[in-house]
Amino acid sequence: MRRDFGLSSVVAFIRRHWRIIAGACLAGAGLYIAIEISDKQGRADLPYGYAVRMTCEADPESHLWSGGCDRIAADIARTDRPSFGDLYQAFVIVHHTPIPSAATARQFANVPCDADFNLDETLKGTRYILVTEKFTSVCSLAHAQAIMDEIDTRARALMTIERGGLSYSALAAGTLANLTNPLVGVGIILLVIVLWIV
Repeated sequence: MRRDFGLSSVVAFIRRHWRIIAGACLAGAGLYIAIEISDKQGRADLPYGYAVRMTCEADPESHLWSGGCDRIAADIARTDRPSFGDLYQAFVIVHHTPIPSAATARQFANVPCDADFNLDETLKGTRYILVTEKFTSVCSLAHAQAIMDEIDTRARALMTIERGGLSYSALAAGTLANLTNPLVGVGIILLVIVLWIV
């Protein structure tokens, strides 16, 4: 009898609070997924951050791609441990900010092309020659420089993540960056609405 009474109480509790229980289970699952994704992102970012440094190291043929390394030289020289805030911002830049950004795309959407502009000559001998796909449809020096700035920002972010290493701070920062993605926010709002209506 006592077991039946206890089971009935549990069933009754679940029926009364099933929305909260379902929401908590989904939130827990979402947090677990965000942590797993952050771990994979961080592990993948470490060699990319190292690659940025290697690209700018002295080499007999480095003149073919080392142009622009002076723009990130100060970040290459850094050896300090990044803060949680720095790591969070780095993960947002690397994994949730496209290149070119929406702002840059809007800025140059209706700007006429420069007839004298030569993209190949502009990128020749620079580190940007390694990511020419970022310069699709670029037809002016100002537009090219804007994208170069964004690539530099991403390179700095990758080196920040590299300095953070496989630490719990980096894992937490990456998880928070994933959870604060606007698309995740929209999904949470829709989930709350569905649980409220059902």
